[in-house]
Amino acid sequence: MKMPAAVIGCGALANGAHLPNIATSDEIELCAVCDVRRETAVQAQKEWGAGRHETDWRAITDADDIDLIVLCTHSSLRGEIICEALRHGIAVYTEKPLAESTSEMAEILATHKETGVPVCVGHNRRSSPAMLEFKRLVDKARVEGADRGAIIDRLHEKKFKFDEEDQTQTLIRINDDVRTWKAWIYDDKAGIILQEMVHFIDLALWLNDSAPSKVYASGSNRGNFTEIISFEDGSQTTLMHSMVGNFDYPKELIEVGLRNVTICLDHHMEVRQRGLDSEPFRTSFPLGSGAEVTDKIGLESFYEAGDRFQEIRRQGGELPAMSAFPEKGHNSHLHRFAAHLRGDGENPCPLESAIEVTNIALRLLESVRSGQPIKLQPEDLLDR
Repeated sequence: MKMPAAVIGCGALANGAHLPNIATSDEIELCAVCDVRRETAVQAQKEWGAGRHETDWRAITDADDIDLIVLCTHSSLRGEIICEALRHGIAVYTEKPLAESTSEMAEILATHKETGVPVCVGHNRRSSPAMLEFKRLVDKARVEGADRGAIIDRLHEKKFKFDEEDQTQTLIRINDDVRTWKAWIYDDKAGIILQEMVHFIDLALWLNDSAPSKVYASGSNRGNFTEIISFEDGSQTTLMHSMVGNFDYPKELIEVGLRNVTICLDHHMEVRQRGLDSEPFRTSFPLGSGAEVTDKIGLESFYEAGDRFQEIRRQGGELPAMSAFPEKGHNSHLHRFAAHLRGDGENPCPLESAIEVTNIALRLLESVRSGQPIKLQPEDLLDR
């Protein structure tokens, strides 16, 4: 029997990911859609085959035929809905960021503890097939270290072990394009640092065993900035975000160095490594959308599909909403949560983890405004 679900907020993300994923799911049934704009709700019901539409979210949280809410509203409209859903015994999958303030997150956490009803936050990169392979290699390297001999090896000259040899160094580069964002993001006082970077802060913490201890950000919270997260064991993650790139070039690149192993995830299309001779150098992944215009996989499929869509555009043809786009885990993240609700597997992004990530994003926002590093406090780190 399918799990009865409703989607609240029928904007771009809902129509680009969650609604089509639920509409084609063998495990989740789209019983209702809700949007404050009636015409938007009606269109979503018609396009994705929902059982009904609503314009008041309370009609969803008060309903007795909904077991799961997928929440796609703006982050300023989440806390009240989440708490009300939990009080009615309805599990919530909410888009990121979880909330815009520590007080709102505290209320959500208190309601979750009171009711015991699960919440999952849409840090979906954790569920990308390429990211899961990348994480497997990082975990293996942390335990086993390199099994590839160095071309130049002077370890015999060392008198002692350096502390740095047990640290994890991570670079996360985000190549963004200012033209792709809706205008509200640039008027939002929290900007991209809160609305988008929680994805990558989440990965920074997920890829490190040590607890974060200090953060620093420099640049503009609207888009061009660098963030540094320091960890208690001396590990560091550097996150660099550019808003002046081009989306026909891969958006996300992550490199991790640990125990003489280097592992790279390139745009969720390719994972490469050096240092683990027991593992392949390169593993390639298919496109999430756009595969119909190329017979390649991996990065070559992304470049070829991008070129072909550009040619369609130049000829005046109609482009799909998502042209050449990698599989970033939206579908599998939601379905992993649905499986968890059935008692099968862990919550892929539990509430406590997301609160820690959002707290750190707020501290980074504080840092970019003040120009000063911020030491994290125990109340920032609920997941430790």
